[in-house]
Amino acid sequence: MSDLIALLALARRRAGWLALGTAFAVTATITGIVLMGLAGGLVAGASTGGALTAIVWLRALVVARTAARYLERLTTHEATFRVLADLRLWFFERAIPLAPARLGGWRGGDLMARLVSDIDALDGLYLRLVTPTLVAMLTALGLAVVLGSLSPVVAIVVIGLMAFAGIGVPALAERAGRRTGGEQVEASARLRVALVDMVQGMADLSANQALDRQAVVIAEAEAAHESALRRQAVIAAFSGAASQIVAQLALVAIVLGGAVLSTTVAGGGSLIAVAVLVTLAAFEAVAPLPLAWQLLGRTKAAARRVREIADATPPVLDPPAERRRDAPSSTALVLEGVSFRYPDSDAAALSGIDLSVPDGGKLGVSGPSGAGKSTLLSLLLRFHDPDVGRLTLGGVDLRDLTVADLHGRIGVLSQATAILVGSLRDNLAIAAPDADDKNFLQALERAGLGAFVAALPDGLDTWLGEAGVAVSGGEARRIALARVLLKDAPILLLDEPTEGLDAETERAVLDALQPLIAGRTVITISHRPAALSAMDRVVRLEGGRLIEVASTAVR
Repeated sequence: MSDLIALLALARRRAGWLALGTAFAVTATITGIVLMGLAGGLVAGASTGGALTAIVWLRALVVARTAARYLERLTTHEATFRVLADLRLWFFERAIPLAPARLGGWRGGDLMARLVSDIDALDGLYLRLVTPTLVAMLTALGLAVVLGSLSPVVAIVVIGLMAFAGIGVPALAERAGRRTGGEQVEASARLRVALVDMVQGMADLSANQALDRQAVVIAEAEAAHESALRRQAVIAAFSGAASQIVAQLALVAIVLGGAVLSTTVAGGGSLIAVAVLVTLAAFEAVAPLPLAWQLLGRTKAAARRVREIADATPPVLDPPAERRRDAPSSTALVLEGVSFRYPDSDAAALSGIDLSVPDGGKLGVSGPSGAGKSTLLSLLLRFHDPDVGRLTLGGVDLRDLTVADLHGRIGVLSQATAILVGSLRDNLAIAAPDADDKNFLQALERAGLGAFVAALPDGLDTWLGEAGVAVSGGEARRIALARVLLKDAPILLLDEPTEGLDAETERAVLDALQPLIAGRTVITISHRPAALSAMDRVVRLEGGRLIEVASTAVR
């Protein structure tokens, strides 16, 4: 329950909308009850203001109830959508510092399920739980006053039954649906993960004749989800029926009490008719509660999954204000006795590394897979902090710089080129959101894509598709290079810049890089000699240790 309370606290900035929606909901319910009571009095001949006056009031109440119900729907949904939007933004802001080091522990489909499905499931917290519960409480209080003025005994019996319908039945429904709700959320997440895996891995699955096996995984996840939904439907049917039975018992109590009242109070029969209709309308306020509380288990499971990401501790934190330093003008990079081990590993990824790259220096790093080359870049980008030792930029410990300031000084050309779903312009704007088309075209020309862009019918508006399916590997690498050119950072980190490219494309990419690396501090990671040929110095990593230093070549 603490997860729900914490998320409810985030809705405080929308308190005005939430309160307004609740007020309209209460108004709609009260006007409905008064409408039924007045109609009952009119039919029974008990209206004290005359039939014409009663009819006028009936029409006014019908209009008022309709307007209040419309405004209630409008404001409660507006409040809910605003709160959900705030939650998604809050979730995203909390998840960003976890990337890429911590988020790698969750699959993409699972993260999407938490951001979309789980936060969507939280809409019931206000819309179906908090507001209806408040309305039911106020309605019960009003009904107690009305019935108490007629017969205290009848009032006690009816309010007791209403309390059972509004508290007892929902409590039983919540208990019955607690486990099923959690299973529904987990099954929905598994289904989304399986579907995303199938879409993203379609080519490999097809090539390995594994589509049928993946289809079985999807079918099993779908079956588990459907099973949870069916069990929820059964619980909802029984709890809804129980609520209706209790409402009918309340009407029976009023009728039986009315038999006594009609013999002792003048006009008692007419008053009982009014009481029956008022009670019938009042019980509508508690009718949604069993389902709302039944789904509380699902809502709590969704909240737990959201908080699991949002409350995760980032692997690195910005320094406190009193220790924070501005990014220095110097681009000299130094590693002093750096050792690092990943949390889920027993072996050190890097051990006792001492390296220095002066302003404008060019360092190449080679070594076999798993030697620690990519870990070195991760530490330089401060995706992780070292366990031992320190890294400095211009003599300033990286831990004394904000991550944003550090990344603002570094341009990265990574081994895995990320082409996002969008146009060519969208993908270039990642590096320079304020750049214009002229800047984009110049960067593409320098990256060797001038002729490529000129041949595109839609130019910069060309849609690159999911993971850049519309471009080749070499073209994708050059688009990434154009991003680096647009950022124009004084430090360059090149992670296997020519990996997977043929010799001709490799030469073209390296030629495009030559003007870029001039005058900049550069660290290039590669096991290909051509990519390291322009470096001043090459070091070799193996098993996380610096075992060889070469001046001109990679051994």
